[in-house]
Amino acid sequence: MALDATLLISFRAVIENGTVTRAASILGITQPAVSARIAKLEQDLGFRLFERDGGNSLRATAKGLEFLEAAKPALAHLDRLGLTAERLRTGATGTLVVASHPSASISILPGVVSEFRTRIPDVAVKMINRTSEEVRAFFEASVVDLGIAEMPVDLANVERRRYAIDLVAILPVGHRATARSVLSPNDLAGLPFVSMATSRTIGHQIRSAVAEGGGTFDKVIEAEYFSTICALVAAGQGISVVDPWSARMFRHLGLVSRPLFPPIHYDIAIFFRADRPLAEPAQLFLNLVDETLRSPPEPN
Repeated sequence: MALDATLLISFRAVIENGTVTRAASILGITQPAVSARIAKLEQDLGFRLFERDGGNSLRATAKGLEFLEAAKPALAHLDRLGLTAERLRTGATGTLVVASHPSASISILPGVVSEFRTRIPDVAVKMINRTSEEVRAFFEASVVDLGIAEMPVDLANVERRRYAIDLVAILPVGHRATARSVLSPNDLAGLPFVSMATSRTIGHQIRSAVAEGGGTFDKVIEAEYFSTICALVAAGQGISVVDPWSARMFRHLGLVSRPLFPPIHYDIAIFFRADRPLAEPAQLFLNLVDETLRSPPEPN
């Protein structure tokens, strides 16, 4: 079954904006046109995408949300085509698409993108911020030039550069443990811990390292992103372990970071297709990421 791209784009706009009115404003069309597109897509699919409350608001059904997840790679491809067309229309040289997991997107890549744009200002950059699992899916759908994700990256026909990053302990200013210049994971045992989700590989590694010496892993809060963890620690909600770039980025909130020994490694990779040569912009971006990851900031 062939689906109209405009129907998919309208469907996503309604989910992301919550109402037909806001979706219509974003898309630059009328409310009746958006409603008609949603109705046509539901007719084509044979199931309801939204529950109506009698007003302008729509709530996605379970099938609607599942369909959106399946449609994300196709929508990302449409986004890239649109951006590429715009750049060609305006005479620019191209677009670089980078998909990254949140930690890198928030704390590592902004500086890389800034340097990249300084060197090649005519190349647009599209950043896709997703979980590592979604980054790998986007890459497999052939809509990404470079991917950055947590290991493992077991994809066919790709080249990858792998990095084992030494994590750092973070504590609020004034915490008694800041008196030490280096901490061991066991030094954190028994302290209230703001934890990465322990269902994730890195969260499990951190918990295991802290508890390895027989101490207690006292998880008081669980969060999905290093940035959230940094903000919570700065607010006095506990201590934690994060990558050094996140620690530096949130230092102004009142964080102190300390190296860990023995270290806890955070394994990530940047990857690209092995069946075609990298274009010059992608090669530059890859090299800038490599330089950044090989020179982590010092703990404060």
